[in-house]
Amino acid sequence: MQQRNKAKDVGFERSRMMRFLLAIVLIIFSVQIWADEGQAGYELVLSKAPINRLDMESIKRGAKFFATTCMSCHTLVYLRYNKLAQEAGITYDKMPINVTTWPNGIKPPDLSLEASIRGVDWIYTYLHSFYQDSSRPTGMNNLLVHNTGMSGILAAYQGDQALVKDPMANADFRGQVEWYDLVQLTRQGTMTPEQFDTTTADVVNFLSYAAEPYRAEQEHLGWWVIGFLVVLFFMMYALKREYWKDVKKRKAE
Repeated sequence: MQQRNKAKDVGFERSRMMRFLLAIVLIIFSVQIWADEGQAGYELVLSKAPINRLDMESIKRGAKFFATTCMSCHTLVYLRYNKLAQEAGITYDKMPINVTTWPNGIKPPDLSLEASIRGVDWIYTYLHSFYQDSSRPTGMNNLLVHNTGMSGILAAYQGDQALVKDPMANADFRGQVEWYDLVQLTRQGTMTPEQFDTTTADVVNFLSYAAEPYRAEQEHLGWWVIGFLVVLFFMMYALKREYWKDVKKRKAE
């Protein structure tokens, strides 16, 4: 019995030592990840996407730009029966559905629900924050998605951007910076910065519409439902008062 208890104690000590070593390894690994992420010394904040989900003209412009530029790589399979998308040229037969060979072996994602997954501010910031990087196969990199596989297709419109030498010079007291604090335009593209901002806002507005095509109708219907419930509440309250008049009358009798 004494030997059995001794063996249990040895096993317990070994188990406790293994847990202790595992905790040390996890702490070192976590510290290394924190150090790697904090090397830059700043936090990139998302820019507010200047979109209006009720602006159908903006959505249509974004749809046309997507059809002529973005759809060479990306698909919108959940929007293939949408009338607005079809009028812009976004049809299932034109999407790169059957393409099997992609540069660097990276298949571009479907963007039907991208606005719901990432958010419109994320997409707007992502489209603006490409910069030249000769170490990448595409020659481009991105501030939000490091080592992104997306090519510099927007550089023709936006122009070439390069990283600034001292990003912390434009950081606020919290160490936060916008994308335009980290890159500088070295060559203007076919669009001015204002035109590029408008175009990307239209594209983001369209992707927001693609994720929720019936959002405007749902919001409009929602106000009618709320109004109906308000009217119904007052009607039920008036009915309740009438019932309680009879109840009080019978109690008095």
